[in-house]
Amino acid sequence: MSSDVTVTLGGESRVVSAGTIVRDLLKDVPSRDLVAARIDGKVVDLTRKLEHDASVEPVLAESPEGLDVIRHSTAHLMAMAVQSLYPGTQVTIGPVIEDGFFYDFAPATPFTLEDLPKIEAKMRELAKADHKITRTEVPRAEAVAKFAAMGEQYKVEIINEAEDPISIYSQGDWMDLCRGPHVPSTRYLKAFKLTSVAGAYWRGDEHNAMLSRIYGTAFATKEALEEHLKLVELARQRDHRKLGREMGLYMFDPISPGSPFYLPKGVIIFNALIDYMRRLYRRYGYDEVVTPLIFKNEMFNTSGHWENFRENMFLSPDPESETHTVDTSSEGWRHGYGVKPMNCPGHTFVYRAEKRSYRDLPLRFAEFSRLHRAERSGTLHGLMRVRAMSQDDAHIFCREDQIVDEVKMNLQMVRDVYTALGFDGVEFKLATMPDQHMGTEEQWQMSEGKLANALKWSEIPFEINPKEGAFYGPKIEIYVSDALKRRWQVATIQLDYNMPERFDLTYTNSAGAEERPVMIHRAILGSLERFIGVLIEHTGGVLPLWLAPEQVRVLSLSEKVEDYAKEIADLLKREGFRAHADIRNEKLGFKVREAELAKVPYMVVVGEREAADRSVSLRLLRGEKSNAMPIAALVERLKQEPVPA
Repeated sequence: MSSDVTVTLGGESRVVSAGTIVRDLLKDVPSRDLVAARIDGKVVDLTRKLEHDASVEPVLAESPEGLDVIRHSTAHLMAMAVQSLYPGTQVTIGPVIEDGFFYDFAPATPFTLEDLPKIEAKMRELAKADHKITRTEVPRAEAVAKFAAMGEQYKVEIINEAEDPISIYSQGDWMDLCRGPHVPSTRYLKAFKLTSVAGAYWRGDEHNAMLSRIYGTAFATKEALEEHLKLVELARQRDHRKLGREMGLYMFDPISPGSPFYLPKGVIIFNALIDYMRRLYRRYGYDEVVTPLIFKNEMFNTSGHWENFRENMFLSPDPESETHTVDTSSEGWRHGYGVKPMNCPGHTFVYRAEKRSYRDLPLRFAEFSRLHRAERSGTLHGLMRVRAMSQDDAHIFCREDQIVDEVKMNLQMVRDVYTALGFDGVEFKLATMPDQHMGTEEQWQMSEGKLANALKWSEIPFEINPKEGAFYGPKIEIYVSDALKRRWQVATIQLDYNMPERFDLTYTNSAGAEERPVMIHRAILGSLERFIGVLIEHTGGVLPLWLAPEQVRVLSLSEKVEDYAKEIADLLKREGFRAHADIRNEKLGFKVREAELAKVPYMVVVGEREAADRSVSLRLLRGEKSNAMPIAALVERLKQEPVPA
């Protein structure tokens, strides 16, 4: 092996001695900003030695990769603190997650929130001690012996499944099995916070031991940490489950886990969103259909869902069968029924109900029917993860030459909807072929190319999301950022050659021969449940007037003006507004606070002076607190509020 290697750094190449430490090549980068390096695209420790020609880049603390390194190292710091404070506690795994990290422990007694300040204080003490973090590689047998001697049986189990050599990271007299990379020493870890505790089964299997999980977060600077914690607190205040209760929108009950009960005010939001989508459907040429909720399992076998999705389906025996059992085996599709988890297979039957010509295409079928998915109870989370949902779901059957135009049209619909609903910074990703898929690789490459072209011709920048396509075809994923700087996946546009093939769908082309249509799966809002949850948290429940369940609340100042308050409310109802008169014998301040809690955008205060003048005093949830005006002016102002076309 040559004693010299060629290093490319900052676009320039130079020759250095083999074995040069990466950190020595990055002397110009301040140590406070540098936490790791990237060698030929792979993030490594700064202590890594160069043994071959390579490109080298610094990994800065505030970069996404740098934050991952900091958080992973902070997880180790937490584990070191825990084992220092609670001898005999075993450590298991401690990965980085979005906005933070966790570590699973096997302590003598489960950790509680009261333990976190003590652990956090110990972490700060260890961080200030500036323990150097080093990486060593040992044979598997040696690693097993080390961790077995420490009583770390979970680590031994992990090592026995790993390949040689085993990498171990040490700081002070503490060590852990880990791939890395990590920061050079504990002094780099200055901005962290432990946030919560939870129970977790070893390897996520409910048949295994219950462990104690501690969550935390870490940032490059204290300022960034404080900003994050402020957003976390704001998110807690805006939690859609909390606001849903306060606003009287929806409820949940263990009688039907994961299935929301929409209350009258929640139904108003639900229906207003559907009405908006229906207005768009009329403009963009969609026809609405309604298909059954329950199908024979043979349909799901044809569609591929039996093979790829049956563990997420609610299944039922055939009521006419003698066995009355549910067979979830690969051959179980031959009998029994399933509750539909999506609309696409049913829409193929609508398509083939008639003979189709090339002149009929594209056909655009939309549906809002309820869907059901057997999500595990531990994953359920308010409206964000449910078992019962509705989607603004649609399927387009088109010719090959119509694909790009249809995708472009739906991309424009996405822009229309999210602009109207007040979301900025819409992001697009192209999700490509997953490991488990139908169809050939050639077919997938062609499909991915068509979606990419539609994005390019729509002048939409996008990223590749590798291996995240649906099992039947690639998809465009659309993400929005909410007011709390969180990203949510909402809309999807998916291209599918497989389902038309599996259901033997055809149309007659201009030459009189039969051809396969192409199927485009498309949802703009996605799950209405999830979208409503995102919208409530994005707005803090302060919805635009057209979506607000209660648009105007008339507040009376005394019994003498009760009739006038009811008259105003009735007049507004006749004008088409959702209005209510609060004539309770309560102080104005109490009524205002209740209206604000319910997020009523317009509060109209009436007293004896207003009754005499035939006027009102307007108070806005966000904005003006007192503005006298005639009744007619109030009505006109309400009519000027924007409503998406």
